[in-house]
Amino acid sequence: MSNALTMSRGMVNTSDTVYTVPDIARMLGRKECTIRKRIEKGLIPAHKMGRCWYVQKSEFIAELRDT
Repeated sequence: MSNALTMSRGMVNTSDTVYTVPDIARMLGRKECTIRKRIEKGLIPAHKMGRCWYVQKSEFIAELRDT
């Protein structure tokens, strides 16, 4: 898990824990490609920087609570 991630334009609250696709895949017991597909469909809130997706802990938990 990445705790100190700096992203441009203030897209991500850097005081919040930030997860990567592999982090989320491990937590949910799913394959990374499945997590990427869910992100691309908008089912998991995420921010893209370069080629990588990042998921804020607070947004991820809020999404889990809503489902």
